[in-house]
Amino acid sequence: IAVFQIIILLIDEQRQISSYYEQITYVPKRDCDTKFNLYVLYPDRPKNVSTNYSIHIDIFDKISLTYLASWYLSIPFQFLPVNRLATQLFIPSISLITKSCSLYCGKHGRCVQYINKNSSYFCQCNQGYSGLQCNIKYNCSCSSDSFCLTSSICICPLNKFGSKCYLKYSICEKSNNPCQNNGLCIPIDDRKGLNQFTCLCNEHFYGIRCENMKNRIDIEFDDNKISMMSFVFIHFITAIENDNHQHTTILKKIIFDQNIITVFITHSFHVVFIELTNQTYYLGVLREKFIKSEHIQTRILSNYQCLSINELMNNTFLNYSFIHRVKYYPYLCQQQKQLKCFYDNRYMCICDINHFSNCFTFNHTLSYDCYGENICENGGLCFQDNIKCPILSICACLECYYGTKCQFSTRGFVLSLDYILGYHIKPNVLFHRQPF
Repeated sequence: IAVFQIIILLIDEQRQISSYYEQITYVPKRDCDTKFNLYVLYPDRPKNVSTNYSIHIDIFDKISLTYLASWYLSIPFQFLPVNRLATQLFIPSISLITKSCSLYCGKHGRCVQYINKNSSYFCQCNQGYSGLQCNIKYNCSCSSDSFCLTSSICICPLNKFGSKCYLKYSICEKSNNPCQNNGLCIPIDDRKGLNQFTCLCNEHFYGIRCENMKNRIDIEFDDNKISMMSFVFIHFITAIENDNHQHTTILKKIIFDQNIITVFITHSFHVVFIELTNQTYYLGVLREKFIKSEHIQTRILSNYQCLSINELMNNTFLNYSFIHRVKYYPYLCQQQKQLKCFYDNRYMCICDINHFSNCFTFNHTLSYDCYGENICENGGLCFQDNIKCPILSICACLECYYGTKCQFSTRGFVLSLDYILGYHIKPNVLFHRQPF
């Protein structure tokens, strides 16, 4: 569960911070792709024309109060009394600390690179210090469990608010937690109201107060099919009356030495396809009506594989134009009674119980790259479950590499226990409980 605190500062050339600043509590599950309109005022009115200003943005993990990254935005027209800036922030998955830097930050700071400026650095000072080189000491008046960014800016923990973080949110007290089933209560910005909250639910539940159980699907694979795969795509198709169907895709990592994966989903669906490598599809679930909080168990069987039309039609039909060829699709289900589904480069088709084909558009070329922020090492490919608002990132490793980030390698091993057991070691499992 991720909760972030974003601080927007107006700074001058000497990194003096204006007394006007803004803070945002950002919850990706709630606020992703949301536009925030904020105002940061110059310290003097009219603006001092001899001083140039810029925007500095920090982001912290709200739960642990650890620093993650910073952005730098230049103000293009310094002579104007008002400027409007627009930017889009991509939050890194890990804290980015620069190892080599020409800036001297003294004993009480460290050099940090702006993640949107490759050659721009600044000194991030420890609590109680400020200045270009973190050599100016100040007294922190924030509460002891908060983070002192400057002498006047406090970053509050999750359950507190106020300029010095001494006020508590009563709505999210542990003794009065409105979120059910171990949901995390997140107070909404105190400027909008003191008795408003958001519940962040765990993997199994959803709803305003996490009161509803998600649909659970257990998918069992044959050992031969799953042995060479690190993840699968699970496609959910929702039929909507008098409208185009909805297509949602989930990436699921396959845990070593297990042939069953479990997915939880909140929205309604009618068809589930499981995609293995090289566009190999299987029909997993087929429902005429969606059943809320249902526990589904399915198994990937060879006779439920969706075949390509290249395997079902001869060259005469394949050479027809697309419009001409589609007319013959209903015959495929009638001629092959065991056929469950088939596809071409545009459509996915299901054979119903009466052996009629039901076809709909299906995007076979969905791209789930990680916006150029590839966290995978050693040439691994990075995939995310959503283009705009990803929740899960998965690395597909090249041959001889493994690990959550493809950080481990079997190259250079001779016949040794490392090579034999490397793939079999389970994390967080005692040695005597390992499978070897």
